[in-house]
Amino acid sequence: MVVLDADSTMSASTLASLARSMAADPAAGIIQTMPLLAGRMGLLARMQQFAGAAYGSVVASGLAAWHGRDGSYWGHNAIIRIAAFAAAAGLPELKGKKPFGGHVLSHDFVEAALMRRAGWAVYMLPELEGSFEQSPPGFIELAARDRRWTQGNLQHLKVITASGLHWMSRLHLLQGIMSYLASPLWLALILIGLGLSLQAHFAVLDYFPDGLALFPSWPIFDPQRALRLFGFTMVVLLLPKVLGTALVLADSERRRAFGGGIAVLASLVAEIFLSSLMAPVMMLVQTMAVASIVMGRDAGWAPQNRADGGLAFGLALRFHAGHMIFGLLLAAAAAAVSPSTVLWLLPLVAGLILAAPLTWFTASPASGRRARALGLFVTPAEQITIPRARPADAPMAMAAE
Repeated sequence: MVVLDADSTMSASTLASLARSMAADPAAGIIQTMPLLAGRMGLLARMQQFAGAAYGSVVASGLAAWHGRDGSYWGHNAIIRIAAFAAAAGLPELKGKKPFGGHVLSHDFVEAALMRRAGWAVYMLPELEGSFEQSPPGFIELAARDRRWTQGNLQHLKVITASGLHWMSRLHLLQGIMSYLASPLWLALILIGLGLSLQAHFAVLDYFPDGLALFPSWPIFDPQRALRLFGFTMVVLLLPKVLGTALVLADSERRRAFGGGIAVLASLVAEIFLSSLMAPVMMLVQTMAVASIVMGRDAGWAPQNRADGGLAFGLALRFHAGHMIFGLLLAAAAAAVSPSTVLWLLPLVAGLILAAPLTWFTASPASGRRARALGLFVTPAEQITIPRARPADAPMAMAAE
């Protein structure tokens, strides 16, 4: 069977290629494609569509090479051997109360791990095109979906120690867990660093502790190591984007499909800029999600808003009020230390302070159309007619998800 989400599609040639690949590999249990985002007009969605189309092939090829036949499953746009899935991938009901207990919300990683435990291969074919899905239309919808994913991935803490799992499957589960725990860790790093800076600026330092000591106790800061850590972080974040862009620019046909070389470079810069502004807001959203789960609050599985119709500014303001206040407090604390501290934290505090207008602006289809007119975030998929469910099919599609 080929599993599709309520907002995903697949071309006939891709379906046939998956069927042939499954038939040619009797040991294959799940073969995953790399679905590209398509079909949205809002600026945030268009930015994500460009990022997936431009950088996705690099990421997918790297994952396929690293994971090999011990890969994972993303829940849709993949072909599954039914007999193997039925025999091996029965989901457990986790012990304890929700949100950690009960049905597994992020079930796809667990299903892949169970299939791999039973000896079936799980892998990706990154070269297959014609696999698409839609992204949430705006940041608020993205955050709502992420809340459910946060709970589902933290449930994997009860799965990762299950007997017989392949070590790579345990690594997939751990990566999923850490993808959400990284946000509170990042926030803690920022607050501790800013707190130490405030202490050094305002506190009276005692370099001569009580008791006998041959030397003073000097505060230690290693700027070279800090810069090396910053440089390494930038390489990890930006290298896939640079490599993906270089591949697009090197192929004349793909370059034209993305709107030309200048449009590709301008889209790269704009995508990095917007992503940098939104990253600290998502950090707070995920941190609050982790905190709510630790406090025992269940996200459930509410239906998603799939309308591409923009967002009222008042709703964006209510959603981000706390984030904006937190950004102002961080900016004030940084200003109390030094102007250079403000400059270091400027990308972070700017994204938080501007969260509401940024969410409102990037959810608007009109802003996406203006970006398209300027040549920003053009993707090859825009040259393809993506099939849509007929109105009569929409309730069935929603229920199927």
